[in-house]
Amino acid sequence: MENTKRRAAVKILILGPYLILLYILQSTVFTHIELFGAKPMLLPIAAAGMALFGGRIQGGVFGLFAGMLTDLSCNQPTVEFTLILTFSGLLIGVLSDTALVQGFPSFLLTAAAELAVCSAFQVVIPVVLRNAPPAVLAGIALRQCGSSLVFAIPFYYISRFLSRVISR
Repeated sequence: MENTKRRAAVKILILGPYLILLYILQSTVFTHIELFGAKPMLLPIAAAGMALFGGRIQGGVFGLFAGMLTDLSCNQPTVEFTLILTFSGLLIGVLSDTALVQGFPSFLLTAAAELAVCSAFQVVIPVVLRNAPPAVLAGIALRQCGSSLVFAIPFYYISRFLSRVISR
């Protein structure tokens, strides 16, 4: 029992500052960077990596906090990212435990899927509630996914490294 408490404390001490650093980067630095005409999102990619390499519990918990921070960084009053990243963290974690190989192709696939779901929700709400043009918003969503996936390679190595460190 003592070993379990120690491992949980190590996870919090490592992943907590990591999440805060990503939130700071997302909400300060990356609000001023545009790639392909869109601003990249870091937290969903990190959440996919932590779920792939850490399993369903780590993926769900990390996704929960990453989702809350993503909602804050996007200045949205909703909880859409909190729900999306929590459930996708659980799903990716389950798939990691059962069906996915923990390699770069799986990471890229899960990160792209998570970004696509996040972008889709960002598009659907304005289209439905405000009659915004779907084609324009879909183009922005695709560019946002592409600009975010540029960071897949560093996040793959960071996620893999952190998961190995905290699993010791």
